[in-house]
Amino acid sequence: EELEANTARQEAQIKKLLNCEEGENKAILANNLAFYEGMNVLDFLRDVGKTLTVNYMLSKESVAKRLETGISFTEFSYQLLQAYDFQCLFQQYGCTVQMGGSDQWGNITSGTEFIRRNLGEKAHGVTTPLLTKSDGTKFGKSEQGNIWLDPEMTSPYKFYQFWINCDDADLPSFIRYFT
Repeated sequence: EELEANTARQEAQIKKLLNCEEGENKAILANNLAFYEGMNVLDFLRDVGKTLTVNYMLSKESVAKRLETGISFTEFSYQLLQAYDFQCLFQQYGCTVQMGGSDQWGNITSGTEFIRRNLGEKAHGVTTPLLTKSDGTKFGKSEQGNIWLDPEMTSPYKFYQFWINCDDADLPSFIRYFT
């Protein structure tokens, strides 16, 4: 129920920003649940897990960093999920570019590798630097003090207060990213 509510909230926000209703170039909202709902874990391991070797996955910086402090199987396998998502988007919608934060580089390149190995096609990845505050801490959805465009999650007053109270040193980068 929580996942469905979050998905509905995100769709409503996206539809305020993008045309998803009409026209030749309308935006497509795809839920990756559709890629997996008919697949059991054995199918996933057989059909998806065979594409990349453990050595390939361990060579990714995001995984290598976590090996020192510990990484769960769920976190480790996320690389396969995101790569397969990209392959499905490529096959079903002709999606040839995946974008994300620089922390997603390993997962994105795994997706391009899936498409190359499994389909014999080319796809591309683009990343942007993670948004950080002047003190070097991450600015993101999982961090304290984050803001949302959804007024149910961040009231207009709190949204305004965020901009009034943020560190002056952060404003130049925040304004460039958010305008």
